[in-house]
Amino acid sequence: MTSQEAIQHLSHLLAQTRQQAPVPFTERDAKRALAALLTTDNLWEAIRLSHVPLRALTAFWHQLIAAELLEARDGALRLTKSGQALAQALGVAPAREATCPHCEGRGVDYHTLPEQVVTRFAEICKQRPEAIQAYDQGFVTEATTLSRIAFAWHRGDLEGKTIIVLGDDDLMSIAAALTGAPARILAIDIDERLIQFINEVARREGLDRLEAVRYDLRDPLPTSWLRSFDTFMTDPTESFLGFKTTIERGLMALRGPGCAGYFGLTHVESSYEKWARIQRFLLDSGAVLTDLLDDFSAYINWGYIESMRSWKWLPTHRPPERSWYYSALHRIELLRTPALENTAVEGDIFSDEEAATT
Repeated sequence: MTSQEAIQHLSHLLAQTRQQAPVPFTERDAKRALAALLTTDNLWEAIRLSHVPLRALTAFWHQLIAAELLEARDGALRLTKSGQALAQALGVAPAREATCPHCEGRGVDYHTLPEQVVTRFAEICKQRPEAIQAYDQGFVTEATTLSRIAFAWHRGDLEGKTIIVLGDDDLMSIAAALTGAPARILAIDIDERLIQFINEVARREGLDRLEAVRYDLRDPLPTSWLRSFDTFMTDPTESFLGFKTTIERGLMALRGPGCAGYFGLTHVESSYEKWARIQRFLLDSGAVLTDLLDDFSAYINWGYIESMRSWKWLPTHRPPERSWYYSALHRIELLRTPALENTAVEGDIFSDEEAATT
């Protein structure tokens, strides 16, 4: 196969994929997907390595299968000889990883936290409520949560600060409180199970600076929370409406310029087009992106894998055996007080065309 023939073949596959999945999918996305398939035959590892929205990625896989370029069986994906020839003609090489084994690629060592914080947090997490699909929950590993707190401490956003955590199935509020560094921590969540759990831990552990309150992010932010915090932390749902709603609440809670916010964003449920839209929204809101650490947050496999909407998109089915869902940690800082309306939000904040886990 010549390179020109390969380009024409890829163009046809791209056109077919875009017809099947109404989400952004580029030539570079297709090459990333092929690189992942040259690296692993594990479906979930291929998702992780592709860095492509799952809805588009699975549509591309189905086009490869229809063209006899890919075989899918028993949870494995294997390029045929023709598929390998296409990748070679396109100049695609296997994906390479250069992940530090010590920090798991985060660039942050959570063991810099006091030892008792690490050990107590591990014990507390054993009793945490299970993730449920109704609220698009899926919590991260203990190492991830502790690394987020260590990074915020390093960036000056923890010590002596007032912190609001918007949605806290990751238990960031507890990890932060265990350090004793923040002046005040408020965790807000719609899930009453989490509110009761966090408040019980605070009582039992003597964390008198920590409080959890039930709150629905679709409701206006209470007046007493407006411009009252130095730092917000969140891991928002990734529909654009849901993301925007959550971050707006966080921005409105910040005191003003110099205050910081932390959030996660995936490749599985957010294309680079959505990333760009989010970055424009942040800039328009008076915030600047100061740090972006890709694949920072590793998620523990949740119990509703087989009922999430993307399960039916997969060309072969086998539950994952290791973490496959990752998000990039973002830090933003306010340059000016945002001019945002504190009003109720209507509509589905959990789903859009790129959503995969709801």
